[in-house]
Amino acid sequence: MRGFYNVCRHRGHELLKGDGNTRFITCPYHAWVYNLDGSLRRAHRSELVENFRINDICLRQVRVEVFCHLVFVNLDPDAAPLAGQSGELQNEVMAYAPDLATLQHAHQLHYKVRANWKVVVDNFLECYHCPVAHRDFVSLVDMSTYKVTVHDRYSSHIAKAGQNSNSAYTVAGASVTDHAVWHLWPNTALLRYPGRGNFMVWRFIPVSAEETIEEFDFFFESATPSEMELQAIHYIDTVLQPEDIGLVESVQRGMRTPAFEQGRYMVDPEGSGMSEHAVHAFHRQVLDAYRGACVA
Repeated sequence: MRGFYNVCRHRGHELLKGDGNTRFITCPYHAWVYNLDGSLRRAHRSELVENFRINDICLRQVRVEVFCHLVFVNLDPDAAPLAGQSGELQNEVMAYAPDLATLQHAHQLHYKVRANWKVVVDNFLECYHCPVAHRDFVSLVDMSTYKVTVHDRYSSHIAKAGQNSNSAYTVAGASVTDHAVWHLWPNTALLRYPGRGNFMVWRFIPVSAEETIEEFDFFFESATPSEMELQAIHYIDTVLQPEDIGLVESVQRGMRTPAFEQGRYMVDPEGSGMSEHAVHAFHRQVLDAYRGACVA
């Protein structure tokens, strides 16, 4: 498997948009044509140019790694492989989602959030706010079983599904009875919710100091979501996400004022979901990254 910057080597025009299949890559600016291995196949009128060596031109390659049956791209050619950096994450994910290789992409949600990406991640990393802000969610999972474990490059957030009916979405006949999510440093979340076989990938993409794009991809047993899965998507899209977006946007507004300097971490020694120890670990990672950048 190979990956390339989506940029023509001629004048820098973007090459492709959207998704799908193609036999060749043709630049829409001057119709330079590339093979799928990145090599230049044809450049219009290049035969008129002295010393134009078509074999010397290739798309700029980026590193591609398959991890938990998902394709990750790394723009840093010197970075260590994700599998090596992430410890036991792959084993954890596959233990909770052994069917991941067979799931199909079924839906995507997009959000524009008026908050810094780190504020958005902070909110994801604790469920201390859940009983206050997410009454439907806490009926879906058994909060007494919610456990948050911090590792070097990721944190895991695991709970059993609730034993009674819930107000989020129906889980009748569910084959997945765990709520299992992971935050992968710095801005990716992997999720497995109660229901039929499923997996979700959530990306927090910084746009500016006070704006974040969230992209949410759903993978199900079939490319067409079932009625139960449509209910789950509807709950996430119209209830859970608006609740969380309202929270982080309010935090961003509050942080702009002189009233806020810094807060206290509410830490449960037992590592429950009602604890902010994963937030603290994330802040430490951010500070370490800043220090490393300053040294570099």
